[in-house]
This record gives sequence, C-alpha cells and structure tokens, in this order.
Amino acid sequence: MGAPAATRWQPNERLLAQRLRRGWSLEDVVRELVDLAIRVGERPLGVNATMVYNWEKGRHRPRSPYPRLLCLLYECSAEELGLYQSAGMSNLRRPGGLVVPPPGFGGRWPERPVRISETTVHNLESVTAAYRRMYHTVAAHDLIDDVAQHAQTTAGFWRRTADPELRRSLAAAASEIAMLAGRMSFFDLGRPSQAEPYYQDALEAAQEAQDRPLQAVVLGNKSFLPRSRGDFATALQLLDEAKRLVPDDPVVRSWAMALEAMTQAWAQEPAESLVALQAAEAVLADATPGAAPAWFDYYDRSRLAGFMGQVHIRLGQSETAHAVLEEAVGALNPDAAKQRACYLADQAAVCVDEGEVDQACQLGIQALQLLGEIEYETGVQRVRDLRAKLRPWRNHPAVADLTEQLLLVS
Repeated sequence: MGAPAATRWQPNERLLAQRLRRGWSLEDVVRELVDLAIRVGERPLGVNATMVYNWEKGRHRPRSPYPRLLCLLYECSAEELGLYQSAGMSNLRRPGGLVVPPPGFGGRWPERPVRISETTVHNLESVTAAYRRMYHTVAAHDLIDDVAQHAQTTAGFWRRTADPELRRSLAAAASEIAMLAGRMSFFDLGRPSQAEPYYQDALEAAQEAQDRPLQAVVLGNKSFLPRSRGDFATALQLLDEAKRLVPDDPVVRSWAMALEAMTQAWAQEPAESLVALQAAEAVLADATPGAAPAWFDYYDRSRLAGFMGQVHIRLGQSETAHAVLEEAVGALNPDAAKQRACYLADQAAVCVDEGEVDQACQLGIQALQLLGEIEYETGVQRVRDLRAKLRPWRNHPAVADLTEQLLLVS
C-alpha cells in the first residue's frame, strides 16, 4: 500500500498576522473573545487555544458566532481576516474580470463579431444608469450579482463589435459598469481582492473609449486598494496620473486632490495633506454646477467636506473636524444613507477626542442603525475604528451598547 495522501491545509496568514501584530498568545485571543462575548451578551463560548490554532492553520473555519466576534475583536473586515469565501456569481469572474464567460459558454467569447445598433448601445447604457441609481438605495448583496452579469454582457458586446464609434461607446459603458462593480466590492462588501480585477478591466475599457475623466476616476478608485494596504507611494502615483489626465476638469481633479490629501494624512505627512486639501477646495470652487459626468455622482461640496473631516481627524485637529463634518452632514442628499453613516461615525470619533464618550456612542449607534439597513462595509469599518478609540472606556455602559449593536451588523 502506498502512503496516505497528505492533508492539504491553507494557513490563514491574515488571521495569524492580526494576532501577532498585537503580541497576543493563543490564550490571549481566547480570553479576549470570551470577554467580548460576555460584554455583548453573546451565548457562552466553548472557544479554546486549540480552536484558535486550527483557525490560523486553516484546518477549520470559524463558525458562528466566531467570525463576527473576530471581526469585532481585531477591528477588521471578514476579508481582511481571511474569513470571506466567495460564492454565487463569483465563479463568473476571472481573477481577471469581465472577459471570462459564464460556465457553459464555451470557455471564450465567440470569434465572430457581433452586429449591434445604436439602440442596443443605448439600452445597455440605460441599464447601467439604472444600476447606478439603485446603488444608493439597494443593498450591494442584493445587487452585485446582477451588476456583475451586466458587466460581462456589456464587455462581450464591446470586445466583439467592429464598428469604431459603437465600440468606443460600448467601451465607455463597460468601463462604467465595471467600476461600479469594483466600488460595490470594495466599499460595500469589503472585498478588495474582487475589486481589483474590476478596476483593471474598467481602466482598459476607459482607455479604449479615450475618455480621460473616466480613466482618471478609475485610477482614483483604484488608489484605495494600495492605500488600504499601507502602500501610500503606489496610491499617490495613481492619483498623480489621474490628475494629469484631467487638467481642465475641476470636479474630477478636485476629487483626485481630496484623495491625495487623505492618502498623505494616512501616510503621516500633514503639511502635504493640508496643501492638497486646500487645492481640492480651490479647484472645486471654480467648477460649474452640473459639470460632472452623470456617472460621477459621488463627489460634490458635501463629499469634499467629508474628506476634510477625515483628514482633520487623522491630523488631530478635532475642532476643525467638528465644524466641517457638521457642514458635510447638513449638505448631504437625503438618499445618501451610506455616506451619512460614515459621517456620523466620523463625528463620533471627534467626540471621543473631545472626551464626550456618551455622545460618541450615541452617534455611533445612529450610524449602525443606518448600516443595518444598507449593509455598507466601509461604514461598519468606521464604527469598528470608533470602538477601537473607545477601548479605554470598554466597561462604560454606553460603549457596551455600541459594541452589542456593532456585533449585530458585523
């Protein structure tokens, strides 16, 4: 008889890294999880050091309620902890995005060119616009599969169309819907690994469409990926390229400058951050109302004020952050629930800096009430960051209430 086949485990290096970053032992993780569960009223846990070891080694995956507790404990998303497993429509995407057909399609796009009319192009654009509008009011979990399928369909027409003018229009439509899929993957679902190929395809399509503002916005969205990994140099390179593409577009250029300000603040470069922030404000002041493309519906003066609030929080300028966040919340469109939740969490962070623990928790819970309806991972992460700031008051009743509410939406 031959030797038995070796069992193949895939170690969860992300989960291990979070423990080691804190200098915790396996027993420390057990103690923290049990303590956290008690404080949020979770049912008694039977967790032990062997279970945590097996999670990190990939021998077993954590089962409920452990994934939510681990996200709360480490203040990370499920993907950041290696706990997310793609499902559903994810088998329709490469890692490579739009050009891989769905199962049963034959493994590649047909060689024959496709003949379409301007009406077909218009219909595809109309569907894309409908998804863009629904993004603001429909949870991404309920929309992402349809958006992914539409992205594939549009890309198929684009790549198989011979007519140069129609091909350019289809490339622009393919870029827009791919970018929406990328934004939903990154901001709403907390899945950077899925967002990256979408952004790559969106950039390729925007380049073929010869649409410089579209290229710039794809690059700006793509900059969030390296920034989230702490690779600030790469993020800034992408933003520099974005700015060069739109010297005469004040709205897109201002947005890229605002992202630059945030990146510099995260990189602990306060002087460069404030310079970029001032430039973003000055450039946007020169913009004509309604000048932004219809697909670029997530930047205006209220969003700039939100960026400013984040920068000033990061730079420890709580008084200025308080003022600009008040402006940001007041100017938001009523449908912008995702952004409102983020701004409430940012306001709560300012309250912590000012020693207002009860008010911070109240604002955080308001944010979570919105997030319970819209499922926006970026907002949930903001509240996780808020809870991290509240760690010195972990036994305060208001902090316990916030923690319990956070567990429900994590």
